[in-house]
Parts: sequence; structure tokens; C-alpha cells
Amino acid sequence: MLRNRESRRVFDVMVHVGRPAGDRDSFVVRAQDIPAMDAALRIDVVSSLVAQTGDGAVHAWLTRPGQPHPHDLDLEWLSAARVAFGVHGRVLAGFHAITRAGWLDVRTGERRVWKRLRL
Repeated sequence: MLRNRESRRVFDVMVHVGRPAGDRDSFVVRAQDIPAMDAALRIDVVSSLVAQTGDGAVHAWLTRPGQPHPHDLDLEWLSAARVAFGVHGRVLAGFHAITRAGWLDVRTGERRVWKRLRL
């Protein structure tokens, strides 16, 4: 879905909370706002998204440019997600970074990369 929605190689980071194949709420982090996104603001953003989801375990994930390798942004948002989910007494079922080239499970380091076939 990311490839269908986003054709640019460089695009704004989005934070999502919900079910990957179901309902979710999202927040766009504009490139010019990244320097202002400190730990407290990231926690507030994720906390707001968690508060809007239904009961039960839900996932959090980033869609971002680049390759599915660990990135500082992944760890910063994972930390915020852990705190926000804890504040709400919710279970963080998973935290992933999704790129146009694959995905990364930020907690375990597992990743999948796919190649784009050109015909």
C-alpha cells in the first residue's frame, strides 16, 4: 500500500497506531518539524493516537523513506510508543518501520526486503 500511495523517494514520516490491516489513526511528521519533535512531544503524539483506538492489543509503526535498516527515528518513536502505551495500560503488540523497500521489526531486528521487478 505504501508504494501505491507514495511514489516519491523522499516523503514525510508518518506514525500509525492501530491494526495494520484494519482501523488505524495516523500523524504526519513534516520534515521541517523533526528538529522540534522532542521525546515529550513524541509521547504526546503517540498517546493521543492510542487514546483514539479501541480496546485490545494494537500495533504502532512508522512509514518512512530509506531502507529497512535501524534508524535513530525508529528508536525514538519506539521509546515514545512504549511510554504512551504504558500510560494507557495497553499492550504494544508490535512496532515496525515500513519503507518502500521492505519492513523492519524495530524491537527484534527482523526485516524483510523485496525487490521491485521492472519489466
